[in-house]
Formats: sequence, C-alpha cells, structure tokens
Amino acid sequence: MFGYRARIGYITPSVFELNAYDFYRIVPDGVGLVGVACMVEGWKEDAYKRALAQVEGCARELSRRFCDFVIHGGAPLVLSQGKGFETSFIEKLQGITKVPCTTSVVAAMDAFRDLSSARLAVVNPYPADLNEKLVGYLKDWGFEVSSLVSLDTGFTECSIASVADIYRAAKRAVREARAPQAIYIPCTNFPVVDVIEEIETDLGLPVIANMTSQLYVAFKAIGMKEKIDGYGKLLRML
Repeated sequence: MFGYRARIGYITPSVFELNAYDFYRIVPDGVGLVGVACMVEGWKEDAYKRALAQVEGCARELSRRFCDFVIHGGAPLVLSQGKGFETSFIEKLQGITKVPCTTSVVAAMDAFRDLSSARLAVVNPYPADLNEKLVGYLKDWGFEVSSLVSLDTGFTECSIASVADIYRAAKRAVREARAPQAIYIPCTNFPVVDVIEEIETDLGLPVIANMTSQLYVAFKAIGMKEKIDGYGKLLRML
C-alpha cells in the first residue's frame, strides 16, 4: 500500500526530476512522495517572488492529501529573502498543512548542527549572485563558508551535471577551505546522491546534500528510526 508508513509532502521549486528519483532510491519501503510544484522559472529575484506566491496554494493542496510531513524544496527561494523569512514561512506552511514542515536551507542548517559542523566547504551549480546571498545567509546564522566551488551549470542544465565534475569540485572545495567540518552540496536538481559515499570516503568529511538533509529532518520529526545506508553519514545517524 502506498505510503502506509509515511506520506511525505513535497513542494518542488520546479519540475519533478532528480528529486523524485532520489527520494525513492533513499526512502525505506512504505514511504510515499506526495508532490506539487510552484514552478520557479530560474535563478532570478522576480522568479523567486512568483514561485513563492504559489506556495500557499501548493500547501493547501497537500493539506488534502494526508501527509505526515511537508518539505519545501529549493533553497534559493528562501535564502534570497534573508534571515528571518524562513521562520514565518514555515509557520505559514504548518498552519495550512497542520503537520510539521521544513524548507531546504533550514533542513541543511539543522543537519549542520547535528553534525557539529559550522565551517563548510560548498559545492553547487549556482551563479555568482546567488552564491553571494547563500554565503551571507549562512553567515547570519553563524555558519562559515570557508570555500565555494560552483559548476555554474545554468538553471535547466544542473540535472545533467557530471558526477565526476561534482566529485572533483568537492575535492577542490576541501583543498581550498580552512579546516572544513562538512561539505554542503545544495540544489534540488543536482545529481550528488550518486557520489555522496565516494566523497565522504575519500575526503573524510560528511556531505550535507539537499534530499538527504530534508529526509533526515522529516524522519526525525515523524519518529522513523530506520538507519539508511549508502547515502552518507547523516542518514546513517537515524
């Protein structure tokens, strides 16, 4: 039966692509994905605002679908609004859905704290202006981006980025960082799940990726204790 152990609501920022694929590769049997999209059109301020305006409607739809937890994917939409926005945003989602909720960047920061990791090496596909916002946002929350390597792929091309390029970018980011404590690889549509274990094994640092941190927070909230192997230290901590 679909979702008999848990039904995870997911508001994806754009089309369902790698996020749905990664979700079902990671979750245990009996966990189902219930998804809607707010359709951000790109990494631009006006696109973020239009997509955020769709989130309430997405949440209302999920409120009718018997979800146990709701994830809002897409860190750029939230971090672009500055520190503090995420609190009212999550409160609004929870008020509509009546279940615990998180959003990408908040889930990542929860993971940083549980891993006692404040100094980060970052790898992502984002453009320079978005990365400037990311660095500033994390700094406001007490996290240091010690190095940042962007593949700068373009909005619709990030899902076809090479895992070899992501691996090499992680090695470079760690090499350039000052005593990093973790590797942060955000983006809903970035194929990092394929290479998390190799990065952690070879570089000796935990990887906090988009889907893994979101599921970690969701499973903690709903009391699912099952250890998940093959996708990094964070999920093994469950």
